[in-house]
Amino acid sequence: MNAFSQHAAPRPAVLAAIVLALCFILNLLAAGMNLSFSVFLLPLTEALSAERGTVSSIVSVTMLVSGLLAPVTGTLLERTGPQILYPVGLALFAAAYGLASFADSVYLLYGSLGLMGGVALACLGPVPHAALVNRWFYSRVGIAMGVVYSASGVGTLIISPSAAILIEEFDWRFTYRLFALLLAVLVPVLLFLPWRAIRAGHPLFQDVSQGSSKADDPSPAIPAEPRQPPQWTLPRAMRTAPFWGMTAGFFFAGCSSIAILIHSVSFMIGTGIDPVYAATAFGLLGFLSPVGVIGFGALGDWMGRSRAVLLSYGLGALAIFGLYLIKYHSAFVGIPLLVASFGLSMGARGPTVSSMASRIFTGPGFGGIYGAISMGGAFGAGTGAWLGGLLQDIFDTSDALLIFSSVTIVLSAAPFILIRDLRAQ
Repeated sequence: MNAFSQHAAPRPAVLAAIVLALCFILNLLAAGMNLSFSVFLLPLTEALSAERGTVSSIVSVTMLVSGLLAPVTGTLLERTGPQILYPVGLALFAAAYGLASFADSVYLLYGSLGLMGGVALACLGPVPHAALVNRWFYSRVGIAMGVVYSASGVGTLIISPSAAILIEEFDWRFTYRLFALLLAVLVPVLLFLPWRAIRAGHPLFQDVSQGSSKADDPSPAIPAEPRQPPQWTLPRAMRTAPFWGMTAGFFFAGCSSIAILIHSVSFMIGTGIDPVYAATAFGLLGFLSPVGVIGFGALGDWMGRSRAVLLSYGLGALAIFGLYLIKYHSAFVGIPLLVASFGLSMGARGPTVSSMASRIFTGPGFGGIYGAISMGGAFGAGTGAWLGGLLQDIFDTSDALLIFSSVTIVLSAAPFILIRDLRAQ
């Protein structure tokens, strides 16, 4: 039996499917429950007699904490494996929602949903998933990460409407307790997974990472490497242009995308569009997001990752043009253009850039390196949500949103054009 026959045995294939399903489900729960906060915003504001801005800033705390901890959780997965990180993340999420259900002031929500939820989101977010998926889908990591990232849109479609129904039928406290119960039940389930085999990765990945002669095997699963890759560490990666290029790309993309995501509904309402129609158009983004995320992951493997990233930025620019058409020309044309362009490009860069990073920074330090790169996206999202509204208040016009989003989308694409190592991916 040759090397390829051994590596193509059913067990690695089954384990790879388990890994992909595990990452998808955990990301669905983490992202879906976190993004469902918009459904809880008004009930929490009324119940706690707090300002809407004060309550909504809880999400900013969650994003900031998860962004700061992304390099830590990526490194922990590489060193200790997912058998500790994932159960801890689920347990923290369960505890956060359980505590939040007893909140009688906004401060408990800052500590539970903000602080504990941020740590849990870092444990269950895309950074540790990228490190794990890279071990099992080395040559098809773009498609695999596309599937994982698509869980965010699927989770939003499932969890947010379900939460709205539960809040209407019962109340927000009952809904948070149900969230906590669901997450707590899943914790012991994780303990029975074959973690040692999952952590080890696909046999072919082990060959490549160890620099063995089997890396020259002609199997299409993993292309032969001409030489053993360098042992990357975070300090070493931070001295390279690709590291800062991808970080800057994530930051400016976060600025542009979140500014549109948060303010597009109010933008459309400000042009005279019916609020229900505007909200319906916004909801359609969730249907298209999984298609775009998976599609761009596949495109990155087929046409080149840098080209796929630039194509996604082009769609982002079309979405901004759609907003321009809505305000100054025809909403009949502008709204479909906005929904199609932004829906297909929303989150599409994540799996492609993670695949790009895994190829450049191959090795056991990848989790921490990609976590540091992802911090740019977290800080960009917070900046975009804040500046997108502040600039409109300062200049008293929604044109400020168009200009801000246009400038940041161009800046986000620049590193993938100007930096040779990124352009060559």
